[in-house]
Amino acid sequence: MVAWSKQRPRNKDMVTRRRFIVISSLVIAGACLSIGYVTTKELEVTRLNLGLGRKIAFLTDLHIHEIDDVKEKVLNIVANEQPDAILLGGDTVDALTFNMDVVKKYVSMLEANEKFAVMGNHEYWSGKAEELAGILKDNGFILLKDTFAQASFGRICGLDWREDRKYPELRFDGLVIVHDPNAALSISGARTILAGHTHGGVVIAGQTIYSNSVYVRGLYRLKDDGILYVSRGLGQMFPFRYTSSLELVIAE
Repeated sequence: MVAWSKQRPRNKDMVTRRRFIVISSLVIAGACLSIGYVTTKELEVTRLNLGLGRKIAFLTDLHIHEIDDVKEKVLNIVANEQPDAILLGGDTVDALTFNMDVVKKYVSMLEANEKFAVMGNHEYWSGKAEELAGILKDNGFILLKDTFAQASFGRICGLDWREDRKYPELRFDGLVIVHDPNAALSISGARTILAGHTHGGVVIAGQTIYSNSVYVRGLYRLKDDGILYVSRGLGQMFPFRYTSSLELVIAE
């Protein structure tokens, strides 16, 4: 005996439509991956006129894993600019930084008369904050953890990362560096605040669909006539970047 199974005849239009959806999805996914990869290589230099009387290079979110072509390009730009000061805005390392000797080598090649740094979330999350602090100190960086210093361009304050992202009220009339731009909500009187962390937000088709901060990227005028600049940063933890292109900030 032969058992017959009842099957619906396959609708040609349905199959074609299904194939179209599958192929379109693959194309879109491939395009997103390509865009995500390409954006990890694009690097822009943003110039800010802050009336500092000195040239500053602000480097944030380096996420150093290896010294690749992008990291080399950053070194070349900094060397050509010959800044008076270099400011590191946090997330210099992360959990995928497996060789701290690479970080040591890279940091040693950042040359300026004055060098300051703050920590970001990834230094703490990866458990590498203490080791990085030693590397920074050995290479002439002053690590600012809710502390102040005198620089050639005026007074500078560096705020440490806070896991709850709640920062104490601060009145300060100089330059502030902090990884988290949300800290600007608690700062008054500052002439300039430089921050990172956001990577420019997640951008699709020119629209920002997600940000981990109130302030996403670029220049913001604060209520007390100060300015906040949120850099898009110079790296990422994973080799894809669905955000804005990389950014190195030169301020004078």
